[in-house]
Amino acid sequence: MAFFDDMTTALETYPVNNVTIEIIDVVFAGNAINVGEEGTFKVRVDNSGPLELTDMTLKISGQNGVRVRNNGAASPPFASEFVTGQTQIPTISGHNGSVISTGGGFKFKAPAGAQASKVLIKATIEEWNANLNHILNGHSDPLPGTPKGTFEAAVIIS
Repeated sequence: MAFFDDMTTALETYPVNNVTIEIIDVVFAGNAINVGEEGTFKVRVDNSGPLELTDMTLKISGQNGVRVRNNGAASPPFASEFVTGQTQIPTISGHNGSVISTGGGFKFKAPAGAQASKVLIKATIEEWNANLNHILNGHSDPLPGTPKGTFEAAVIIS
């Protein structure tokens, strides 16, 4: 059962070892974030490993008094955190696949009081699934220089 134990461990640690998340495209008025000001942002998810990631949701959390919300068509009120829908993070292919959140992005609201530079927004993986499509299909190409079959015989003059 060593194979299955190793595979289970690899899957459990896959996001830590192969996925990076960035807060990108942060937009707000002016050169500094003002008390109570609103802004927008997106999230980028990169996958450096061999699995194709599917059905991913993210937990978006406001930090240090910041409030966040999904900026889709039916924008809910600001909250301390929310979980994205699966359609906002489409399938991410293996080996350098990348996705930027869809559906209008996200919004934040700065805290009511001034503070020194601190983390304001955090995004983490809430749920994810994977498939072996990239491993099975992306690595099934013929290898150059490897013979697939040969025929050998002497050629004579009769």
